[in-house]
Amino acid sequence: MVTELNMRNVALYIVWRTGCIHPFRISRLLVLANWRSIKEKGKVIAKFKVSGFEAGFSIDELPEIRDDECISLNEDRRCLEYICEPPQIDEDYKNIIDKVIDETRDLDDISLNRMVIHDHRYKELLERKGF
Repeated sequence: MVTELNMRNVALYIVWRTGCIHPFRISRLLVLANWRSIKEKGKVIAKFKVSGFEAGFSIDELPEIRDDECISLNEDRRCLEYICEPPQIDEDYKNIIDKVIDETRDLDDISLNRMVIHDHRYKELLERKGF
């Protein structure tokens, strides 16, 4: 049975899986993964709070992952890297997250942001202040 994960574990998995990523992109991937999980599994992967407006948003808890012992800041590339063994998450959720990462890999930040903020579910996400 698939149980909900915490946002931190999912974010750490995204950092590990992508190799080097900025928190801006992590936040978009988290939202897209939750929307896909709702569609495919009927529930979110992880709950988290969102602050934002029509043109963009942030995930309130996301800055906390920078303090994780497995996160390293790559100052040259201006991104976060995961330096430990891969984080363990449920295989069903891993597949959803991997699909979202693969489908958005070639998008620049503007296009990735637009994918989220132009989605019909975005306004409701802001009104609820998260998942």
